[in-house]
Amino acid sequence: MSEHSIDEKHSNREIVVTVASWVAAIMLCFALLTMLFWQPRIAQSMQSQPDPAALANAPDYQQVAAEADLPAFQPEMPSGELNRDQSLYTEGDQNFRTEAIQHTVVSGDSIWGLSDKYNVSIESILYANYDLLQDKMDNLLIGQVITIPPVDGIYHTWRSRDSLSSVASRYGATINDILLFIGNNLDLSNPVIEPGTQVMVPGGNRELVPISYAAVIRDESGRYVSGWDGPGACALTGGGLMGNGFFIWPSAVHYLTGNNYGPGHNGIDIGAGLGSALFAADSGTVVYAGWMNGGYGNFVVIDHGNGFTTLYEHLDQISVNCGDNVFQGSVIGTSGTTGNSTGPHLHFEIRYANGPVNPWEYLP
Repeated sequence: MSEHSIDEKHSNREIVVTVASWVAAIMLCFALLTMLFWQPRIAQSMQSQPDPAALANAPDYQQVAAEADLPAFQPEMPSGELNRDQSLYTEGDQNFRTEAIQHTVVSGDSIWGLSDKYNVSIESILYANYDLLQDKMDNLLIGQVITIPPVDGIYHTWRSRDSLSSVASRYGATINDILLFIGNNLDLSNPVIEPGTQVMVPGGNRELVPISYAAVIRDESGRYVSGWDGPGACALTGGGLMGNGFFIWPSAVHYLTGNNYGPGHNGIDIGAGLGSALFAADSGTVVYAGWMNGGYGNFVVIDHGNGFTTLYEHLDQISVNCGDNVFQGSVIGTSGTTGNSTGPHLHFEIRYANGPVNPWEYLP
């Protein structure tokens, strides 16, 4: 046999082997794919076939009547867990108002408290009620009906000679402040305002009328001369006790229950309960002790001989007399609600050189 024939047979054998290998590989892949495709279906069919023994022992659920044990109802959240207050209003600014509120003063009310309650400034409430309060917080009385403006600002009663620019300039506001406030109901294309119309000037302000107060002075002979005209006044010669300039709280209570020091209020309202003891904030001489008109009620004034004077208002009982020398911490009376007062408290003032100063800068 020739060498050429042997090579040809060898080549044909290799081709046959290669084709057979490819065929075997293709069949193996097909078998694997078939297994992967049918295995889930076979398993599912096996699961769907009920076990006869299980069916025989299965309970009849239509005959079962049992109640699940539920946790006991708790009307309140357990301690230590967070809770939320209900709020039925979830859209919009519920504090926005366009009209004034008429508030009837009740026991415990104060201008500071009303300012916080209605979210308007103290000054705005005083502006809106000048006829009742004369810019003085202590003129608030139970039963009064006071106006709470809708926003910070000032009401202006329109006059025939007024213009938007003049009114805005008068109160430190802008024309748009007046025009764009919805509560004024103005036609922006033709803002005609009839005389006598009450217009709100948002952001408007004015100076408060200064609180007039009496002074304690000495004449050329050194005699005390009280500026308060009332049954508790007296004329005294000099030489009384002198304070040290360091003040203590005039009550065992050290928190406020009404008005703070600020516009329309020269002192602080301390939350002393009815009948609780009140003390001299520093040593000095009593220069007024008795009833005082003008809303003070039972009233005590102590001159400390160093330029300082302290005032104690609305007392229930007074334990000192005009002319007495008192030491720091001496009992001068008890707390009450006499005069212009909506509830028991002590109105306390510190004055220097006959002018009011902020008590918070001197009390410990």
